[in-house]
Amino acid sequence: MKIIDKYITRGFVWPFLYCLFVFLLLYVVGDLLGHLDSLVKQNVPFDIIKTYYLASLPYIFVQTTPFAVLLASVFLFSNLNRHNEIIALRASGVDTLRIITPVILLGLAISLAVFLVNDKVVPESSVISNTIKELRFDRDQKEKGDKLENITVFGRDGKLFYAREFDLKAKKLKDVVMLVHDNNQILKRKITAESMEWTGKSWKFHGADSFRFDREGNVLGKPAIFRTPKIIDFNESPESLLKKQTQPDFMNYAQLRDYIHLLALESKSTARKLLVDLHYKLALPFTSVVIMLIGIPFALKRTRSKAMASMGLAIVIALVFYGANAISLALGKGGFVPPIIAAWAANFVFAALGIYLLAEIRS
Repeated sequence: MKIIDKYITRGFVWPFLYCLFVFLLLYVVGDLLGHLDSLVKQNVPFDIIKTYYLASLPYIFVQTTPFAVLLASVFLFSNLNRHNEIIALRASGVDTLRIITPVILLGLAISLAVFLVNDKVVPESSVISNTIKELRFDRDQKEKGDKLENITVFGRDGKLFYAREFDLKAKKLKDVVMLVHDNNQILKRKITAESMEWTGKSWKFHGADSFRFDREGNVLGKPAIFRTPKIIDFNESPESLLKKQTQPDFMNYAQLRDYIHLLALESKSTARKLLVDLHYKLALPFTSVVIMLIGIPFALKRTRSKAMASMGLAIVIALVFYGANAISLALGKGGFVPPIIAAWAANFVFAALGIYLLAEIRS
């Protein structure tokens, strides 16, 4: 069986690498053509363009790997089926599950690689690519509109800053909350304000209330209430807030988990949406295995004349999977289903479908 395992493994690896390379190349070329006019007008140096696309590769890898896995799996088993090799193996007493085991193990290994890249590499590389895109690629476009919603900054010294709206022109924020935690993430102080505006050197808070807490979360004394404009120490300029605003794509699993823990103290609705992203960071890598389970049964169909139709149907089902997954995530962020179910539902449903189809083929 070792010879057969090596044969099947080699038959999967090369098509997978080829498909992955093609997807990466098509993504880069398509994106480059979309920005070509802007790059020429601004005379962006080649080194910056190279840095941008190199920094984009980890994200592209994570997004395109499931389709590369699907096409490689369908190609491998369709090819084996076309040359009657599947029939020969079955006639020799080799079970269907044993035939596909090397590819399933490779799918799990690829899923682990996707998780590591998405958790360790993508957050930092996304910051680089996003910064270059905003500063050099899209400089001639209107930056981010006139207003931003749900600005959040996870700063140093246990500070968490949140504002519902940021007016970029007026340099004014509305519905502001600032939480200050100690080294053990225990809340020490909370400042709320109806709004705050930039004076040029500091921030002026309007309608501010300040609360202090003990280690059990109880309010210490009476809150300090400021009904007149008050200058409160907050060493961040408007430009700094824009640079430091936190996005889930720029955080790994542990950072996002800690961030949600702090944010849940004040904005439960925003924390719930981010909790869906947190669970999806674990669910996303297993998409490769789920897509593989969907494609393999169609490639193993005994009717060789329908091989291309089976491949097309597998791809259609994979696209349906992505659509169902998007709907599930939206329902989770809307509060209609629990975050963990929203992140994992499509994986479980379509994995079960793939296992059922495989069981039918074995019988």
